[in-house]
Amino acid sequence: MRRFCLPILTGFFLFTLCCHASASDPDATIGKQTAKPGFRIIYNDDSGHSFNGKTPTPEDITRKVDEVAAGGADVLLISACDQRTYYPSKVWQTHWEGFKEGDRSFFGDIPEEQIAHRMNYIGNMARLAQQCDYLETALSRCRQRGIAPGVTLRMNDMHDAPWPSSHLFSRFYKEHPQFHLKPLDGRSWGAKGLDYAHSEVREHFLAIVRELAQSYDFDVLELDFLRFPFYFDRNDIDRHCHTMTGFIREVRRVLDMTGRRIALIPRVASSPDTARRLGFDVQAWASEEIVDGITTANFVATCWVLAIEEFRELVGPRIAVYAGTDVSADERDGLPVRYLPESHEMLRGFAAGNLAAGADGIHTFNFFLARDHRPVTAEEFYGGLREMRSLEHARGKPRIHLLSAGALMPECDMPDQIPVSIRSGREQKFEMLLVAEGEGAEVTVLVYFDGENGPDDMWLRIGLHSGSHAVEIREGPKGKKSDTASRQSKIAVFNVPANVITDGRNELVIRSDRVSTTILGIDVHVR
Repeated sequence: MRRFCLPILTGFFLFTLCCHASASDPDATIGKQTAKPGFRIIYNDDSGHSFNGKTPTPEDITRKVDEVAAGGADVLLISACDQRTYYPSKVWQTHWEGFKEGDRSFFGDIPEEQIAHRMNYIGNMARLAQQCDYLETALSRCRQRGIAPGVTLRMNDMHDAPWPSSHLFSRFYKEHPQFHLKPLDGRSWGAKGLDYAHSEVREHFLAIVRELAQSYDFDVLELDFLRFPFYFDRNDIDRHCHTMTGFIREVRRVLDMTGRRIALIPRVASSPDTARRLGFDVQAWASEEIVDGITTANFVATCWVLAIEEFRELVGPRIAVYAGTDVSADERDGLPVRYLPESHEMLRGFAAGNLAAGADGIHTFNFFLARDHRPVTAEEFYGGLREMRSLEHARGKPRIHLLSAGALMPECDMPDQIPVSIRSGREQKFEMLLVAEGEGAEVTVLVYFDGENGPDDMWLRIGLHSGSHAVEIREGPKGKKSDTASRQSKIAVFNVPANVITDGRNELVIRSDRVSTTILGIDVHVR
């Protein structure tokens, strides 16, 4: 295993010097950013999925790295933990600590029907740990394959919140209820997370950052503040931002003490204002240059209209801004879910729109779920990553741009754009991130709706250009039989001149002339 441990006396001297300097000058030991990261595609790997099914081998772990690297990603983020670790930590509990084959009591109060799966899941971790250090194996393979090795930390994971004695919860969490957040409506499972207002909570997480920085070789550290997105109560935002900025400063200091430049890229909420209300002052981070980039995203949905321009204005040109995806492209009311990794056209659309808006790159999340959903070859699946590398690569190729649908966390997410009802004789505006194309491109807009509109009842305008009525009405996709909210969807088809579309934000206006209707989605197809 490659280790980066300073000699004891040297480490003690540096630690003492750091503490002394921080008392008089909080920035004295923090290395200023030298250059913006050049990463274009960051692939976030949810390590837990590696332990489903059969017991993985070290070869399985290296094969996964090979597939992501071959697909075109620049960074592979290996998940080191949720509340317990996937690697043999000395400062946190591992997932398999205390596990014995056949011991039902290990899993606490989780439902009985989940026990068999959990037994296999934790058993697989324990068996792999006897063969290798999962994290070191994956990071080392990244080096061999020329892809930047990265680590992602889930900073307040609350999976299994309905079952308080679940094995997913750490001893620290269970033994310190006084450090839990106050229960607040609207936060779902995240309402039961740890409260970072307590110094003990922050130190708990700094401990794992120190261990990783000193013991593992990696180039990127992601602090995943979207798993889950709540860290403070809803009062005293300025104080919370001050506290969290101090925490980020300490993380930066720990990374800099290694002597290596490790890019620090937190993952935060979907807009600067939303992030700040949750305690994340990205402008302060950028002004101190204690982060190298930020990733912005919704909680568990792909937002197609992230506030890229607002983030750029606040953090300036030296801090990288990454547009974050989720596995689901959209979750429209009553219509089938579409999965982003299954369509190169949608991948290009998402990337091109956000890159045109000023993003430096794309961050992918939960993509493994689509791999399990539909068996395909590694190239078919991961090859879509290289389709998102640059605006120049996406321009001139088939693309699909969508509206946002599927937001779950009002405090964290940009709101859903659909469904929207339009009364007869009225119009509705929508924003989409699109990309200009030259002459010869064919642009078709598909408007999904639930209503009695005919072609001459539906009208579309993009920007300030003249609008037009639909050229035809098609039958739309049907929802699942089990979906009680299933719509009787139809599709209004519009042919649009390519020259009406500009790079970045475009305004689309839909008018329903003679009948009321409900808009379920808009797809802009570029051919």
